[in-house]
Amino acid sequence: MRDPNNPCLFCNINSKDLIFDNEFAFASFDSYPVSKYHSLIVPKRHILDYFELTNDELLACNDLIKKIKKKFKKKIKQLTVLILVQTQV
Repeated sequence: MRDPNNPCLFCNINSKDLIFDNEFAFASFDSYPVSKYHSLIVPKRHILDYFELTNDELLACNDLIKKIKKKFKKKIKQLTVLILVQTQV
């Protein structure tokens, strides 16, 4: 059976889907969006879950969240931002 995470689908992100990036993370449009501006914030380092992020990586991800909000707030008057963290327990 093929492993859907090998190769890593986030390592081969299409540049047209890239919204912002920084040293530790990037923001991209979701390939299967549930809303018009559905976006993902993805750390550049491979980790199992959110709780393995370093403080620098957390700040970098948070910075991208704020940039996305600012960018899309200009396009949508009533913007709702929903932040989900997917993790394994």
